[in-house]
Amino acid sequence: MPPTEDLADDLAIAVRGADIFAVYQPQVSLESGSIVAAEALCRWRHPRLGDIDPATMIDVAERSGVIHALGRRMLDECLDTLAGWRETGRQWAVAVNVSPVQFEDESFAEHVAAEVERRALTAGSVILELTQDAQRVDERVVLPQLHMLRDAGVEISLAGYGASSPALDRLRTVPLTEVKLQGDLVRSAQGDASAVLRERVEIAHAHGLRVVAEGVETLTHLDIAVQLGCDRAQGFLIRHPDSDIVFP
Repeated sequence: MPPTEDLADDLAIAVRGADIFAVYQPQVSLESGSIVAAEALCRWRHPRLGDIDPATMIDVAERSGVIHALGRRMLDECLDTLAGWRETGRQWAVAVNVSPVQFEDESFAEHVAAEVERRALTAGSVILELTQDAQRVDERVVLPQLHMLRDAGVEISLAGYGASSPALDRLRTVPLTEVKLQGDLVRSAQGDASAVLRERVEIAHAHGLRVVAEGVETLTHLDIAVQLGCDRAQGFLIRHPDSDIVFP
């Protein structure tokens, strides 16, 4: 793998072309069994190196500052895709991952809200997914932007829920709509671990939040998600991420 600096230069060029693209992984309602949303995942197909590991790509983007251009590129692509779904009568939502570094740009939330309004997208059709490390950014910077987004009808999701107490603390401070249970927790939920996870699902529901089970790979994992009381599920059992998913 080339040095980070070389990859950063390549990534800065790639965000303007077709080497950067989104793939989508559907989420289903555990009540109806229907597809209700899809998470957009960023991919980078380097012309010489092939597919770059997503974690490497995000690390390079954050360290170099390219994350701001990359984030806007992904947002535009995902919102255009969402608008296309809506035009064909498919009332799904799209979930877009957000790096905590993007909040350092004080115009971030304003830009997202403006793009949602420009496309006349309905409230709840766009979900921004935060990671636990979003807390490394000053909450005095993040929270006003999150409230602005919620006021604009953008839903806020927190990934990595269920693993630690900091996630529980964030339920009281962040204007969330949804939390996502880590896939490894869902897949290994047995005995006492299952009881603890079920309790955390109940806590999320008590806060009025939707709960998504990630990493559902088998029918057993799906049964666990149902037993835990999750509202939605996502994972390879339902569908692998794809750039050109044909939804039923």
